Amino acid sequence: MDQNQEILLELQKINKKIDDYTNPFKISWSNFLAGIFRSLGTLFGTLIIASALVYVFSQFNFTSSVSKWIETTMSQINWTKVVAPQTQIIQENQ
Repeated sequence: MDQNQEILLELQKINKKIDDYTNPFKISWSNFLAGIFRSLGTLFGTLIIASALVYVFSQFNFTSSVSKWIETTMSQINWTKVVAPQTQIIQENQ
């Protein structure tokens, strides 16, 4: 096999590769498959992260800390300033 035949074979291989890369049906099919797998990867990744976060947050007792925060916030409000103007408005309307 001489050098010209080797070059010819290599050029034929290159041309076949170029034809594969420029075929619109093959490009569409590979993009379609890539989109499906990308979507599935995103879905499973999100599920894993969300379930891990739910598990971690379920280990903490947030209800007692939230209720204590609401209790302290409500005790700091001066209710006479909030409730009194409303009762005065009701009495004035009657």
